[in-house]
Amino acid sequence: MFIKKKHLDRRTLLRGVGTALALPLLDAMVPAATAQSATAAAARLRFGAIYVPNGIYPDHWHPTTTGRGFDFNRVMKPVEAYREYVTTISRLKSPEGAQDMGGIHMGASAAFLNGAGPLSENGNFNQLRSKKSLDQYIADAIAGDTPIRSLEVGTEDMGTAAGACDNYPCIFFNTMAWFDDESPLPVAVSPQLTFERMFGDPGTAEQRLRRLETKQSMLDSILDESRRLERMLGASDSALLDEYLTNVRRIEDQIQKLSTRSAIIAETEGGPVGIPEDFDTHMTLTYDLIHLAFQGDMTRVFSFMTGHEATGRSYAHVGVNEPHHNVSHHQNTEESLDKYSRITTYQMQKFAEFVAKMKDTPDGDGSLLDSSLLYFGAGMSNGLVHDRHNVPAMLVGRAGGRLAGNRHIQASEDEPTSNLLLGIADIMGAELETIGIATGRLTI
Repeated sequence: MFIKKKHLDRRTLLRGVGTALALPLLDAMVPAATAQSATAAAARLRFGAIYVPNGIYPDHWHPTTTGRGFDFNRVMKPVEAYREYVTTISRLKSPEGAQDMGGIHMGASAAFLNGAGPLSENGNFNQLRSKKSLDQYIADAIAGDTPIRSLEVGTEDMGTAAGACDNYPCIFFNTMAWFDDESPLPVAVSPQLTFERMFGDPGTAEQRLRRLETKQSMLDSILDESRRLERMLGASDSALLDEYLTNVRRIEDQIQKLSTRSAIIAETEGGPVGIPEDFDTHMTLTYDLIHLAFQGDMTRVFSFMTGHEATGRSYAHVGVNEPHHNVSHHQNTEESLDKYSRITTYQMQKFAEFVAKMKDTPDGDGSLLDSSLLYFGAGMSNGLVHDRHNVPAMLVGRAGGRLAGNRHIQASEDEPTSNLLLGIADIMGAELETIGIATGRLTI
């Protein structure tokens, strides 16, 4: 028997004018008659962390039953359809060090991925010092030859915060990822800039601006090469490539339209350029970009701050006109608690949309969700008192078969979230002896 299957390198790029487009995993990238486990089709582990500010009310989040087949509470309900991929952990406690030193809100997000938050030298906290974060240890283990070692995204900067930065450098509000102890990785707020980072070849600011001004579609510039490639592919690969390119074009078109609108607003009202005015659109675009980055194997690690602590953003689209921070101080009234949970339920709905896309996207023998571990949570529970006890912590995905779902794990009372970070590191193959204030490793 003669096998004539054409083999493509996993790092095949479609190149155009100022663009280099990575491709999703195709059957043509698997050498004929070669075991998938030894080829590019072997599952690539992926990790993502999603952070929600101002806490999540614990009585509306944590299940009332433990073990398998647990009940989904109000805020967690949107991901119930993916029960078999969900592991949620209760009774954890996030670090209070930054809170004791004045960082009531900032300390919640700053310690989310490293269990440390800001560090001082001789009592001086007005400097950029913390600890390398979990996502970066995981990137050490799984980033491989991906063009983007890790992707840090968000939806806002300190411009909408209530008050100052808790007497710390404001960058602590705008990042939860640290490359090392002195190198924070601030979030990219503009989907346009994230798109450029993912798909644009290196170039000067003037070169990138000229490409945007001419409004030349990235896909138009690689059209001939993509057509040549499609002639080499089988039917299933052609369909997958077409879907991928369609998604890229859809996001690019939407970003261009939003950028044009933002530019007009900037000229008349002094508004930002390149950032959607509509928050729901901003959330959708950001999740779509992360999905494309995973699908094209441009990165295997991301962190997403859906908002920064003490955010003044309102959620009128879900019936909450007051600022998120104010709503989190709910005074235990039924109406205010309902508003508080509407906001976090909305965040879970957007996450569930992302999970659905991950589940529907093929990756080797499974889906992107099968090869990923997504950590969704917050740095506090009850925002009314900035409570660090019983914080929300949920893992979604199979991590290449290393994580079982459909479980509610009840940790020891006030077990540090740092223990969970070590448990995640073990699953993802990261070499990490300790992190933050860990007292052990949580078995998950």
